[in-house]
Amino acid sequence: MQTGRVMTGAAQVAQSVVAPYMYSPAACSMTPYRPRGDLAPWQEARRARYFPLISAVACEAGVPTGLLDALVAQESRYDPLIVSNKGAVGLTQLMPDTARGLGVLDSRDPLANLRGGAKYLRSHLDEFKRVDLALAAYNAGPGRVRTLGRIPPFRETIDYVAAITKGWSSGAYRAASVQTAAMPSAAGWRGRGVQLLAYTSTSVPNPR
Repeated sequence: MQTGRVMTGAAQVAQSVVAPYMYSPAACSMTPYRPRGDLAPWQEARRARYFPLISAVACEAGVPTGLLDALVAQESRYDPLIVSNKGAVGLTQLMPDTARGLGVLDSRDPLANLRGGAKYLRSHLDEFKRVDLALAAYNAGPGRVRTLGRIPPFRETIDYVAAITKGWSSGAYRAASVQTAAMPSAAGWRGRGVQLLAYTSTSVPNPR
């Protein structure tokens, strides 16, 4: 009989997700929750609710927990039911066609959505080998990044990459290896400097 604290809701589901991977050499352990400090109280409350799932799914997919968490913050502010004006749904804002391609049947289901978003992000990390390009592909589509070989010159995408990399490198997360690079100029708009975290192998304990 289990004598420990009874887990409910997202934490219980998270434990079942990560359990098979806890002791795998290619997996990570659960990342403890810590407040970001840059969210509204109601947003941080939602983050606290879903963070166990985010951490578990990140371990499952082999992406840094902090990166997936920062992506969810930027995409949905942790609202699992939100729908964008373009039709993207849920925590990781999956478009319907993308969700179907990832095998996500219900994008409003937090676990299914997170798994789909993490899988999609991981595919971009594997292809482009750089966090900034992977995030740009997530936002603007991988085809544009393949064609240009850099972040597409769209203000939305440039700001998107900057916001997520900043969220990952500050607040609740600290990275050992951080480099500063200039974002590319875009259509008369001068690029800004942004911290980029180098993407390396995620087959290490607890990639945060």
